[in-house]
Amino acid sequence: MSVKNIECAIQKYIENKDIPCGILQVRKDGETVYLNKWGYSDISAKKGIEFSDVFRMMSMTKPVTAVAVMKLVEQEKIELDDAVSKYISSFADMRVVDDKRFVFREKMNPVTTAGKLLLFNHIKPKTVRAERQITIRDLLSHTSGLEQGVWGYMSMLRSKDIRTSPEAVAEKYSRYCLDWQPGSQTSYSALAGFDVLVRIIEVVSGMSATEFFEEEIFGPLDMKDSSFSPDHYDGKLVRLYKHTKNGLKDVTGTKADVNGAVKCSNGYVCGSGGLYSTLADYGNFIRILADNGRFKGAQFMKSETVELIRTEAPAIHLEPEPGMVWGLGVRIRQDGVKGSFNATPGTYGWSGAFGTHFFISPEDKLDAIWLTNLSNAGGSGSPVSRKIETLIFDTFKEE
Repeated sequence: MSVKNIECAIQKYIENKDIPCGILQVRKDGETVYLNKWGYSDISAKKGIEFSDVFRMMSMTKPVTAVAVMKLVEQEKIELDDAVSKYISSFADMRVVDDKRFVFREKMNPVTTAGKLLLFNHIKPKTVRAERQITIRDLLSHTSGLEQGVWGYMSMLRSKDIRTSPEAVAEKYSRYCLDWQPGSQTSYSALAGFDVLVRIIEVVSGMSATEFFEEEIFGPLDMKDSSFSPDHYDGKLVRLYKHTKNGLKDVTGTKADVNGAVKCSNGYVCGSGGLYSTLADYGNFIRILADNGRFKGAQFMKSETVELIRTEAPAIHLEPEPGMVWGLGVRIRQDGVKGSFNATPGTYGWSGAFGTHFFISPEDKLDAIWLTNLSNAGGSGSPVSRKIETLIFDTFKEE
């Protein structure tokens, strides 16, 4: 299949005003085999998108946070199966929802169900003591039960708290009920798990989260335009749009933007979704995963660590979606027939709520990054990013 199929599909999305812009890079054996851009960073100003523009990465922050945690594992400062309470003592005595009104069941959509229940009075659930403590592995693999089921999402939707510091956020979550016994089920941890991990990074490293990410991730990987604050980009940050029946609406700086979506103050290091980055910067990050931990001839992290990241992580088999499982901060395609996707088994990566997406196929030595910023893109369920991934595999997959 020709790359023209990719170009025609994306150009149609632009012409139909499904998305405002897009940048796509595909690499094979570490070399760029396709690079293109479409649309506008600012539609009203008719400002064309540039490869150097800054995007809101949203949940594509999570793999970066996971790598930061794994750097501490490599340094033997923490272990994957350490209890969270070893570093944040208030997590020592967690309670678990044991109430038929709020019990999370397989194939249930916790967000939809929680939204319906919000119509009723906020009733405290019946709980039981957690059978074991939640671990760092649980947080990295979306199996902790922390803000992941019906009760957790109800609490998240009701909360009006503004995230101001990792310490305050972690203490807040230590008072939550878990939606299930740790390690027993899975659902997507949109905010809680990876923000608690950021606090663990601070406690263990003795540095602020800002300092740690700069010294351990951004600096060594030449991610010069990556940060957790939009304030210093001076025109390089693309505008954020929302798809409506009347076309694309500019929602930059509104409640739909990053701070409103994750309810945080400027400068808060949101490990679940607060990263701003560029194609070059995030491409450098992907490179160390695709190249078994190497970056520009040096070993940034051990190949064994990369292998752990892209290996099914929970102790029991749990599928967030058919044919897919969790690694450490990434989702792994495991069964294409079951999941109705054409990605090679073992392909892994993640997406952002505003339409960003990346994947790495170790078997095909293929990786790709897609960037756009649309407030209602659909995250990992975005039909745009899923279509683009399908077309990339149709075009570049090893026979």
